[in-house]
Amino acid sequence: MRRHAAFTLVELLVVIAIIGVLVALLLPAVQAAREAARRSSCQNNLKQFGLALLNHEAALGYVPPGARMKIGSVGPEIGANANVALLPYLEQAAIEARWDHGRSYWEQQPVVLATPVPLFTCPSNDAQTISDQAFEDVGVPAGLRLATTDYAFARGATDAWCLSNEYPSDENGLFHIVGEGFANVTSLRQISDGTSRTFAMGEAAGGEEWTVCTLPGCTEPEGRSRADVPWMIGNLSTAEIAASGYPFTGIYGTTLEALNKRSVTSTLVDNAGIFDCRSSVDGGTDATSNFRSDHAGGGFFLHCDGAVCFIGESIEVVVYRGLSTIAGDEPTP
Repeated sequence: MRRHAAFTLVELLVVIAIIGVLVALLLPAVQAAREAARRSSCQNNLKQFGLALLNHEAALGYVPPGARMKIGSVGPEIGANANVALLPYLEQAAIEARWDHGRSYWEQQPVVLATPVPLFTCPSNDAQTISDQAFEDVGVPAGLRLATTDYAFARGATDAWCLSNEYPSDENGLFHIVGEGFANVTSLRQISDGTSRTFAMGEAAGGEEWTVCTLPGCTEPEGRSRADVPWMIGNLSTAEIAASGYPFTGIYGTTLEALNKRSVTSTLVDNAGIFDCRSSVDGGTDATSNFRSDHAGGGFFLHCDGAVCFIGESIEVVVYRGLSTIAGDEPTP
């Protein structure tokens, strides 16, 4: 009889063990390669934002306001934010065409509120959507999941919010909420520090890993909120909303808070101090969220000249804050 060659059980187990070791050796390299690709995509998203901002400024003479505001019968009413204003410059004119600039975000078509813009999502953070009773309370259809963004507009080295926007020059950033008439819009000519030395935007990751707390410097999570940011909302939360268990972040970031601080500080305005432009370090009672990223050790930031750089968590505080202001001539790394 002819005998057929075959693996013995011991040989088969040895082969399986070798394959397992090879997979264990290769898996970290594969994961590192994937994260490198995600980082590159995230960086490219900010570059596209930079081109859009520069094209907007070239066409209209100013960067888009953080949000538009008008005084209505019941007080300030927040309209389209900077993301909405940039949609035509990000090849998203179809979404912008559906936006009714005479209405608040919760009055927009549900399909617009639920439509994700791929450029607004950093792949390292995955796509996020958010549904919350607080949005339904103002008129968003029940159960509708709002599309989000992973990027925030630079407020400067202040966390204050005031109607006059009269912030100290060494704290003032590029983006504010601007009232009717656009008297306080910002142009690149106003950046005395130089566009290459001034932040326009930075990462603002969301998801289950990024819990929220209320006041400046806080670290313990509060309430039910995560740091997910619907891309179309320019409104600010209030101290009363935060106190009720809903501390929210927003589309703005400040360097007054540490990069990647956990929990993320909420963004809120104290209505009683609406004319107080002092930051929290000077006695102000408002708050603004910190920049944060799912990339290890730091996060990507867009400069006003369109360049994107990675800022490490170990950056000196004075340098970090100086990079977010449009004046002051502070040191740079």
